[in-house]
Amino acid sequence: MNFKILIFALVFAVSPYAFAVDYGKLSDSVDKEKASDSVDKDKLKGSVSSDGVDYNKAADSIDKDKAKKSVDVNKAKGAFGY
Repeated sequence: MNFKILIFALVFAVSPYAFAVDYGKLSDSVDKEKASDSVDKDKLKGSVSSDGVDYNKAADSIDKDKAKKSVDVNKAKGAFGY
């Protein structure tokens, strides 16, 4: 989990001029059916309450191994330009 936080922080810390992202290509690198299958919908629904969203519970609703298999890494790499 700490690695994800580090990546998230780095993306927002880097100047927007340092790299460009083709979000269309990035989206195309994900097999939507496999990605959808990686989410436990009942757990995800349980992460939402009248108080808002419990992001830890929402993240726990994702089967990380299945989610990884839903991404074509070579296509995803092609979405980033420096």
